[in-house]
Amino acid sequence: MKSFTGKVAIVTGGGGNGIGNALARELARQGASVAFCDIARLEKTEQDLDSLGARYYSETVDITDKDAMDRFIATVIERFGAIDLLFNNAGVALGDLTFGEVKPSDFEKITNINYWGVINTTMSCYQHMLQRPEAAIINISSSQGILGAPYLVPYCTTKFAVRGFTDSLRAEHLIRGIRHISFHTVHPGAIATDITLNADYQNTGSQRFHETLQKGTQPAKAAQVILRGVKKGKGRIFISDGAAQDFLVRLMPTGYVRVLRLFMRLKKMEVR
Repeated sequence: MKSFTGKVAIVTGGGGNGIGNALARELARQGASVAFCDIARLEKTEQDLDSLGARYYSETVDITDKDAMDRFIATVIERFGAIDLLFNNAGVALGDLTFGEVKPSDFEKITNINYWGVINTTMSCYQHMLQRPEAAIINISSSQGILGAPYLVPYCTTKFAVRGFTDSLRAEHLIRGIRHISFHTVHPGAIATDITLNADYQNTGSQRFHETLQKGTQPAKAAQVILRGVKKGKGRIFISDGAAQDFLVRLMPTGYVRVLRLFMRLKKMEVR
């Protein structure tokens, strides 16, 4: 997809000031109509798009409510007549927990948002997008969808699953000769968002980790990298230190943990 001009894009998790908001703004700047949803803070993105004179539609929707998402998607098609781009961006983190501290309800919550949200939204849009001259589905995974990190077992599990889902879709369509719809995973490393502060569980290291993230790539830059990757047809799009983590895992598929432990010691990060 060489241009977004005249295209219709859906962005889940588009409220607030994170990657979803930045994607909505950058898509609008590049000539797309934007439909976005979230559970809160839609007004921030609405104001940003109003200032750009963008054509958009927004709705408060819980990504875990499949029926509500189906209605939202149906409304988008009714209003704009098409869906050309789907950005499955909605996601959460629980915070730092050892596996022994994780409750079944924690796994259920994060899986319903980070995994089932992607699956259900993709399935709701798929048949329509398949009829478009060209289309793209972009799923936001993480560098932790490549490198398994300590204290983030539920988060890593969902992000690995998103990667596997997208890779399988890409393989299936290439083998079947369906070339007009592309599939992309995005693997951000450190991005300056509030995902840590919004996590359910906070500890003594949460604020420090949040401050570390603020030194990472800004959401606006991340959005530009993502859209450039889609235009270039990249199956995997890396942001910030995502590529370095990918390289480390390729180089040391299991031994990377020793490097990670050394890094944590040097940074004086808490080992629980």
